[in-house]
Amino acid sequence: MPVAAHFDGPEAFAAYFDVSRETLGQLVRYGELLTQWQRAVQLVAPSTLDDLWHRHFADSAQLLNLCPDGRVWLDLGSGAGFPGMVIAILLTERTPAAVQPQVHLAESNRRKCAFLREVARATQTDVEIHSCRIETLHRT
Repeated sequence: MPVAAHFDGPEAFAAYFDVSRETLGQLVRYGELLTQWQRAVQLVAPSTLDDLWHRHFADSAQLLNLCPDGRVWLDLGSGAGFPGMVIAILLTERTPAAVQPQVHLAESNRRKCAFLREVARATQTDVEIHSCRIETLHRT
């Protein structure tokens, strides 16, 4: 079920999803990197960049309500990291470090994996990035 509200920016997103200033800063940095890398690597449809907070961040964040106690998350064909990277960032805030769920992003495009690694580094997010095709994931 899609989110009922529309999010035109980070403040509306943070208020709806009850996100801390630190976590919001991580998501803002993610958005900045997405915009920068979009020029070189086709990460999302260019027409969706103007609606980033609703179309990508809120769409991803709403999945946490469907499985709030999930211990392992797997994003297959992660591309720009939606929903997996957003979930990983939000889980960092919501879950004690001792019981931090695992988030795995599987992507076969090496340039997209480089982008995902840069987002993980810049946001200090613990996420496992698998640079492989889905059918070979069990071997990595």
